[in-house]
Amino acid sequence: MDTLVQAIILAAGKGTRMKTDLPKCAIPFFGKPMIRYIVDACHQAKINDICVVVGDKQEVIKDLLKDEVSYAFQARPLGTASAVMAAKDFFQNKKGITIILPGDMPLIKPNIILDLIKKHQEAKNDLTILSTILDNPTSFGRVIRNQQHVLKIVEEKDASLTEKQIKEINTSLYCIKTNLLEDALTKITNHNQSQEFYLTDIVEILAKEKNVDTYLVDYDFHLIGINDLDTLANLEKKYQAVINKKLMLEGVHLIMPDSILIDEDVKIGHNVTIDAYSIIRGNTTIPDNIYIPPYSLIVDNKRKN
Repeated sequence: MDTLVQAIILAAGKGTRMKTDLPKCAIPFFGKPMIRYIVDACHQAKINDICVVVGDKQEVIKDLLKDEVSYAFQARPLGTASAVMAAKDFFQNKKGITIILPGDMPLIKPNIILDLIKKHQEAKNDLTILSTILDNPTSFGRVIRNQQHVLKIVEEKDASLTEKQIKEINTSLYCIKTNLLEDALTKITNHNQSQEFYLTDIVEILAKEKNVDTYLVDYDFHLIGINDLDTLANLEKKYQAVINKKLMLEGVHLIMPDSILIDEDVKIGHNVTIDAYSIIRGNTTIPDNIYIPPYSLIVDNKRKN
């Protein structure tokens, strides 16, 4: 990647809808906090200059990531644009492009980040938004176009009945020329139903004079952001099916695989059978030629039952 690229990850959410005392992005997903996945995805996309925006209980996030990233503090929860502006000291003197990512999308793929950057560069865009199509787009910001030209993103609360029929939605991943970021952020107002400073408003601001477009990708569950425990459970179920299928294709015999929970970092040897309703977590290695009986619980190489 020739162009200088840095990333801002928005992780200041309190987790109110998750009904938890943890910051939302610190909530575990398959044994690792959600923020860990997003940071790792950036690293795998060869982006190592990363700023994580933290808020209430910032020490929890900092304890997880240590000095691996830079930090910015959002003192008051005034919206996503306010969160990005909190990182001004991180980006204001930088060149190249900046990727902005939500901290609650643990399964975002490195290749999606790289493809977003590629699309942005090849199209010579000033701002590129990752978008997708949903049959039921309720609760998501809609991409508003004039024919093919992107005009703005309208949040669900502020959308008209006509706008709510639009199925192209914003996934909350952005790629922007860094030198445009600060000025555009200062033009955002909170004149909306939530009285928050929406980062999505940056689209309408820049679209008036700059090249703004979307990178439209096919929808899959990797693009899901987690806002509540129901969404978390549904995503875990989908991802567990992916993990189990991969293991079975590698020769691991899973009996009643839908009942078996295995963390993705668990290492499993050759000719292993895992019986129904077993749970295998943490830093665990299963040797060759092992049978795991039903209802087993193994955490960090130790049987718990």
